[in-house]
Amino acid sequence: MKDIETISMDQDVPVGTGRRELFAAMLAGMAIIGTSGSASAQTLVSSDVTALQVALNLHYLSTNMLQLAIYGVNRQLPAQYIRGGETTDQPGVSATSAKQVAFPVGTRDIQARIQEIGDSLWYRTLMLRALLRADAPAQKQIDMTAERFTAMFRMAGAIGPNETFDPYASPLNLALAAETVMAVQATTLANLASQFTHVILRSSMLALAMATANDVTTLRTILMAGSTTRPELVTMVDRIAAWRNTIDGPTTTDRGMSPVVINGQTTARLSLTGDDGLHLTRTPAQALNVLFMTSAAATQGGFFPTGINGTIKTSAAN
Repeated sequence: MKDIETISMDQDVPVGTGRRELFAAMLAGMAIIGTSGSASAQTLVSSDVTALQVALNLHYLSTNMLQLAIYGVNRQLPAQYIRGGETTDQPGVSATSAKQVAFPVGTRDIQARIQEIGDSLWYRTLMLRALLRADAPAQKQIDMTAERFTAMFRMAGAIGPNETFDPYASPLNLALAAETVMAVQATTLANLASQFTHVILRSSMLALAMATANDVTTLRTILMAGSTTRPELVTMVDRIAAWRNTIDGPTTTDRGMSPVVINGQTTARLSLTGDDGLHLTRTPAQALNVLFMTSAAATQGGFFPTGINGTIKTSAAN
């Protein structure tokens, strides 16, 4: 059988990661495209393709950021993993604006957990490209600089109007920045997962959504533990979540992290669930409101200065 475009046994992989997720990605791709190797994402209905494109664009952001933050220079997604399509010459724009984070000895537990998330994102990105094949959108410019996060945090009131935030200055800063990005990813994937028409694809994407939700809970657990020495972290998460919840419209799409009283007991809020216990969701257009950092209908801004490729590329008008 012809190899799936982005997956081979001799490719470069994240340091310290096994092959299990790679095999899972291969199997997922084979289940969709069939054993002949001649089919492509064209066999899926257009709504499935559109949803996969949204998921891939979200993964471009989170994967590049964490790979560079963990491993340093040249660990961003390489050219073959950001190009458009399977065989056409549609080069993507390399993402290089994140910086490596130093993990002192006392933070190796944080490093291990964030590294696991970053490596999982790498393989999930490959899986999404394998499923899309000819319909994979090329990566456009991604701005992951401290200046970009500073702008968002000021808008959210998480820092003062004259303060700055460097996501790469410390492990806890990285966890906060990663939560900011991946909370959007988790709620969007939760929205998309049940909408797939292909039964095997729907099962795979539900698993992807659950894994991402778990990643956010892990990041929030890191932040809650870190709040013993940096209590402002919880307040920052609360304010960023409130801002995300406001900028993308009137529906409830987010929640903070401050503990609440339930049945007379104080309980931490580490997962992105509503009062009904179900995971919160946001539409792709609402996700772009947050990532473009605007409540208006826009085609670019924020983390994506030149927008994104794919069928959905405009944020909602709120």
